[in-house]
Amino acid sequence: MPAGIDPRPRAEGFERSPWRADQAGSGRIGRRPPGQPGSPAHWQRRPLARTLLGALELAVLTVAGLVLGPPARAEVARGRLLADPAATSSTAPWHWPGQPTTGFALRQTTLVAGWPEHPAGSGLPPGAMGIADTRLRSWLNDRWYGVRFSGAVEFETGYGSAPSSNLGLLGDSNPGVSRPFDVLDLTWVPTSPTSATSRAEVERADLRWSTGPLDFDVGRQPISLGTSHFVSVLDVLAPFAPGSLDASYKPGIDAVRVSAGFGEQGVAELIVAGTDPWNRGGTLARLHDTLAGMDVEILGGRFRDRSFGGFDWDGQVGPAGLWGEFAAFQRLPGIEQYRGGLRQVALSGVAGADLSLPFDLQGSFGLLYQDFGARRPEDLPSVYTDAPYRQGWDFLGSAGYGVVTLSRALGPLVSGSVSGLVNLVDGSTLWEPQVTYSVSDNADLGAYVWAGVGAPPARDGATVVPRSEFGMVPTGGGLYARWFF
Repeated sequence: MPAGIDPRPRAEGFERSPWRADQAGSGRIGRRPPGQPGSPAHWQRRPLARTLLGALELAVLTVAGLVLGPPARAEVARGRLLADPAATSSTAPWHWPGQPTTGFALRQTTLVAGWPEHPAGSGLPPGAMGIADTRLRSWLNDRWYGVRFSGAVEFETGYGSAPSSNLGLLGDSNPGVSRPFDVLDLTWVPTSPTSATSRAEVERADLRWSTGPLDFDVGRQPISLGTSHFVSVLDVLAPFAPGSLDASYKPGIDAVRVSAGFGEQGVAELIVAGTDPWNRGGTLARLHDTLAGMDVEILGGRFRDRSFGGFDWDGQVGPAGLWGEFAAFQRLPGIEQYRGGLRQVALSGVAGADLSLPFDLQGSFGLLYQDFGARRPEDLPSVYTDAPYRQGWDFLGSAGYGVVTLSRALGPLVSGSVSGLVNLVDGSTLWEPQVTYSVSDNADLGAYVWAGVGAPPARDGATVVPRSEFGMVPTGGGLYARWFF
């Protein structure tokens, strides 16, 4: 994601206290403060019978409560819910429909881009392109007798002289994206001509409650796996592509999550992600704990008919913040090619460090390796037809990369950042500098530029052969603006 974009959903206002807030709606597990849902003090004062009664009443009163309920007092400050203490107490009287909060987020992105020099027949579009995209997100949060509801609907309109997927890593899709993890298709697309698009989609609709030692979250919700840095090898359910122009909100997927605490700071969680057909979904388990000040997580399961497992770490060691992820994936020879490594298992890993640098710079540096990637640039076209890329959970086509992000405050209201990827196989690089101006507490305006540097494609007889990955990326720039209200 662009380093200058804060990924937290500042306006959606869902309560984040039971979970570590490392990504928009990530649900990344962490220690729960006493009295929060799922903590021992909370369990002792929440009898099971009252929770079950609240769930039954919720099923009957949800629709009527939203339509007929009295006006509710709600308040949003910098996108965070200020809940009425009486409404959060387990001994508070029944509220019908509750204490709802609502809000909106408006995001606008415009860009122009030009393709690098390339021979005829390379498959790259000729000339320059322009894209404008507007997204309005409406959200609602409420609470009924200890059961919390979060909902969001997103409306999108756009115009482009070329489809956004042609932008590769810098667009909204990679070379091929499969059907998302959803049981119900809640997307409405009235028209989809070549140059203009419109779309409406239910992005979030989930219920959360606690029963005894267990926390439940059921419905469409954002889920992140791994450390949520610029690149990830564990975030396989609904990941952001590196360089995504709009990473304000994590896409929601249909899932059931059950979690329970153990020890002082540990949490165990089971995630079942649904899709149609069901056997294409995912079932994952993960354990999280803090060891010697380092957050450590182990996870594994199946998704899209593939077994996988891995672990990650994230914590401060002296002046540096150390982080990393490691994953092992079952190989599926029928839908992907073998390119190196073990025959039965494909390995992927990323590790890095966050450092404070001279001149008030904050830097992050890492290395990425993946068995799925190409060892030669001429193999890139076939890599993009393999299952990890067509299914939308892997985006980079080569086997090894260097990752660099630098950021600095340029003034009280202005910040700047540079994100970069260095392909260690062919030597090409991709850079994306940004400048962001905070217009107010609930609005910001930014400008960005990106440029790929590398050898352009070449012609070998009737065949066009790539000579580098980022030498095929367009060069361009644009503006983005976000308002939360």
